[in-house]
Amino acid sequence: MTRLFRVAGRAMAVSVFSLIAWLVLGTRPLFYLAVLLTSYTAIMVPLVLRSYQRVNVSRRLRQSVVQMKSQDTITMTLEGMIPRSPLSVQLEVLLPPYIIRDTGVWHGLSWVQEFKVNRRGIYQLGECILTLSDPLRLFRLSKRVPADLALTVFPTVIPLEKLRIALTSPLDGQRVKFAPNYDVSQLAGVRPYESDPMSRIHWKMSAHKGELVVKEFAPSASKTIFVLLNLTLRREPSFTMETFEDYMTMVGASVLQHAHDRKLPFGVTILGMDELSAHGYSRDATHLFACYRLLANAKGAMDRNPESTILLDFLHREQERIPPRSQLFLLQHELKEEEIGALLRMQGRFSRISICLFPYGSFLLYGERPVPYFMPDVEQIARLKKTQSILRDAGVDLSIIGLNDTLAALGEA
Repeated sequence: MTRLFRVAGRAMAVSVFSLIAWLVLGTRPLFYLAVLLTSYTAIMVPLVLRSYQRVNVSRRLRQSVVQMKSQDTITMTLEGMIPRSPLSVQLEVLLPPYIIRDTGVWHGLSWVQEFKVNRRGIYQLGECILTLSDPLRLFRLSKRVPADLALTVFPTVIPLEKLRIALTSPLDGQRVKFAPNYDVSQLAGVRPYESDPMSRIHWKMSAHKGELVVKEFAPSASKTIFVLLNLTLRREPSFTMETFEDYMTMVGASVLQHAHDRKLPFGVTILGMDELSAHGYSRDATHLFACYRLLANAKGAMDRNPESTILLDFLHREQERIPPRSQLFLLQHELKEEEIGALLRMQGRFSRISICLFPYGSFLLYGERPVPYFMPDVEQIARLKKTQSILRDAGVDLSIIGLNDTLAALGEA
């Protein structure tokens, strides 16, 4: 309301000043100028005030869930604008930190802004400042439009082969007669032939249709991927908590994407500052994006209590809810001997247990671009290598993930 009175006061001041100038000087050009300014004020001020009350901004994201460092677009459209209005419109888009502004252009009444995000998380977008003014910029009104859009940025997805993760059944994608995640006893339908194995051709239906068609089988939930991401640290590492969170969630997102690409049911649970779990297990893209939102929200926690058993407590508490004969994919910083023993005792509940550890440290601070210098714990790595061979004999896969693996894979990507 203060701004409205300010514009109205400015209009009256312009009109009064022009009339006083004409009365004092008494020249005909000043009379015409006073009439012109008074008429201009009488037309433009109501137009600016009415447009200020009517005009609104609608916002739309091209994608509400994007991968880190990928490009996205927000479109802001003016609504309620008078057609062929002489008013000048300025739209300043306000972006939160870690969002890099790219090119922007007007398309009619819509402002299209491209941007990139270089850090995972959930961001509120759509905040802007709308400014309306007359052609001479004498009367101006601005208002801030609050954000009303949520953008979820999930970690970068990297092929598991580049991360040196042991790919075991059902994640190895070995060539078999039928896909391991399909029930060949349940025929779901047929589809056109696309370089499929000869054994899957439906000969009777092919003869009836006059073209080759193959059998489609109903999916089987017997092979489920359960990703357990433990973001709890027991000791202060040489790397930052943000680095630990980013690289662990990156590996978790890569495993989920790998399972989704192979049409395997999957689910995820995150242990950290908060316990986050996906709703059930599924193989569709909607469930994958829901898991990505959990990874975007994941926060690590420090637990210096040496007697703490967060991982074991969760497994004992939730073991009945984990699908039987599923594959457990455990991601965490370190693994204690009692945790290894407990996992071996629970091995019968899973079709396979895969463990990924992240024991390396680094002098690299978050956001630094130069090549970092690594500082691995030699004794710890040697102990893990020995444990790795023992677990392999017991049918448990242990992968040791380092900063150099993830950075090299990111560089190739």
